Amino acid sequence: MIEIPGFDPMFDDAMWAVNWQAIPVALIPPGEHPGGFRVERRFLHEAMIFDRPYRLSQPFDCRFLYDPEGRLWMSNTPQEHIMMFNNGSASHGHVLVGGLGLGLYPQYAAAVGAMTRCTVIEHSPAIREIVEPTLSVALADLISEPLNVQTADIEIMLAGPVTTRYDTVFLDTWPAMDPIYLPAINRLRDQARRHLAPGGRVLLWGYRWMVQLFEQACAQVLIRPAHARRSWLETDAKAEPPVLALLAPVLDHFAGQSLEDLDAALVWCRQHIITVTGA
Repeated sequence: MIEIPGFDPMFDDAMWAVNWQAIPVALIPPGEHPGGFRVERRFLHEAMIFDRPYRLSQPFDCRFLYDPEGRLWMSNTPQEHIMMFNNGSASHGHVLVGGLGLGLYPQYAAAVGAMTRCTVIEHSPAIREIVEPTLSVALADLISEPLNVQTADIEIMLAGPVTTRYDTVFLDTWPAMDPIYLPAINRLRDQARRHLAPGGRVLLWGYRWMVQLFEQACAQVLIRPAHARRSWLETDAKAEPPVLALLAPVLDHFAGQSLEDLDAALVWCRQHIITVTGA
C-alpha cells in the first residue's frame, strides 16, 4: 500500500462502534428556519446501518433537515452517529472541520477524542445559523477555547496559503459515499495535508467505504473476458458516464490481459484510486 503522509487510506470509519450510544450528543431543535429551511424530529424504530437492517431496542431521536425546495439535506441516523464517533475518536488537538453538518463530529471529537480547539469552515450561512448555537453550547465545557465557525468555502481555504497548522483536518463536504467523488476528494485531501502540524492527520468521511465500492466495481469488470469488459460495462451494466470515466483507467491498464490473480489486480486498483486526483 502506498504511504501518504498525514493520511491513512485504510482507516475505516464505517466499523461498528460499541460505545457510541453512551456519549450524550446535543441535537438541533426542530422547527422552521429563515430561508425556507426546515428541521423535523422523528423517532426511528428501524434503521439501515452499513447496508444491514436493524430493529432498534428503543426509539432513536432523529433530526431531518430539509432545504427550501423540500429536499432532504442531512440527518443524524444511527449510521451517521457511528461514523462521526469513529472519526471523532481518531481526532486530536486543534481540529479544522470542513462543513458543520448537524454538529455531531465536533461533539464526539471533544468527548471521546482529544480535540482541544475547533475551527469550522461552513459554506452555508443558513446551516451556520441553524447549527452553531446548539454546537457552541455543547462544546463550551469540553474544549479550551470557544468554537470558531467561519462562513467560507473550505476548498478555497485549503487551496490558499497556509496560515495555521492543524493537528486534525476532518472533511465531510461531498453529498454521498460514492466512488465517483474520490478523485476530487483526493485533491482536497492533498491540499489539506499542507495545513497539518507535525504528527497531524486528515480524516475523510466514508473514504474507506468508497474505496471498497470502487474495488467491487473493478472486480465486476475484471472477471469478464478481456475483450468483453468495456461492452459489458456499457451495455449490460448500463454504467453512467461518470462511472465509465472512473473505470476507464482500469480498463486501459488491464486491456487485453486475462487475469489469473484478481486479488493482485485489485491491489493496483486500490493504489490507483487513492492517488488519482481530479477536479
